Amino acid sequence: MTTFKTIISVAIGLTSIVSSATAVLAAPAASTTTLNVRSGPGTGFGVLDTLAPGEVVDVTECVPSGWCHVTHSGPNGWVSGSYLAPVTPPPTPPSPDCSFGITIGPSGPDFSINCGGTPTPTPTPPTPTPPTPTPPAGDEACFYTGINYGGDEFCYGVGTRNTLNATFNDEISSVRLFGAAKARLCTNVNLTGSCVNVTANAPILEPAIANQASSLRVYTGLLPVPLPLPIPLPTPVPSFSTYSTGPIELPQTFRADLDSGAVGGSGTDIWFRAATPSSRFITPVNGASLALGDGSNRGFAGCFTESFDADPVPLEAVSVGTYVCAKTGAGRISQFRINAIAPSSLSIGYTTWSH
Repeated sequence: MTTFKTIISVAIGLTSIVSSATAVLAAPAASTTTLNVRSGPGTGFGVLDTLAPGEVVDVTECVPSGWCHVTHSGPNGWVSGSYLAPVTPPPTPPSPDCSFGITIGPSGPDFSINCGGTPTPTPTPPTPTPPTPTPPAGDEACFYTGINYGGDEFCYGVGTRNTLNATFNDEISSVRLFGAAKARLCTNVNLTGSCVNVTANAPILEPAIANQASSLRVYTGLLPVPLPLPIPLPTPVPSFSTYSTGPIELPQTFRADLDSGAVGGSGTDIWFRAATPSSRFITPVNGASLALGDGSNRGFAGCFTESFDADPVPLEAVSVGTYVCAKTGAGRISQFRINAIAPSSLSIGYTTWSH
């Protein structure tokens, strides 16, 4: 894709040049696809709005990375210039005295005025090579809902995603790998069903897995082969009673105690951690552990038999209505439901049992 560049020449009368030159501070452009408007020039910034295909905006500034600041009827922000196209300029009047030119490049708009005689056409500036995106640090795989690394994106380090949220479930169309990372995508949750290994960048996934993945694993080296497990004996469920229950409003970067419902203090069990503005986790702390499972309401009996671990649960893996089992640092079985997800807070309802 080429970086957005266009030249607009509008012939105007000599008497209006001065007023026009001070009024033109933006150039119109149209979105070529469904396009996120972000709070800063890069995919690491939050999404403020979405442009519809063909929606016209005003470009007020562009930076060397290829991102441009736009204004429109919704919240103003930054978009990738690769997905903008110039709006066709009005026809040149038959007898101009002067011409007024606007050139939009990576460093912003440039203006020029030509008066007297036949205006010399403004040469089309050369198309610069699109900047190479900075790869994530370490071994990581990035997954995209569009082919050729387009559409919605999320990146994941070495680990397992047993379920995908509604944005990416059955929607992954391309995969880009960084470092020594490889990826395994499966058609069903918990890495079951038909699986395909991706060991090189895949701008278009093969038909066997394209738009069908419901779980994935990012790994390095050889894919670990799990040893066959013995058939477990049924685990008797002990008697239990409710120890503590209620709602918790958890601000981003804060921790909560699932034994008491308190936010902060000693004995906390979960941490609402933000690695980047678009990568947030629910992380067990102080000896606590979590089990996302299938995200259903399993109650004490179901959570008691879950397999807990200390891995963080990515916020992209859950949605409103998802249940997460927990074992507190004090050894009690607990479960919390995701009630609401805000940009800087998380609302949950929890129940912890004694047994």
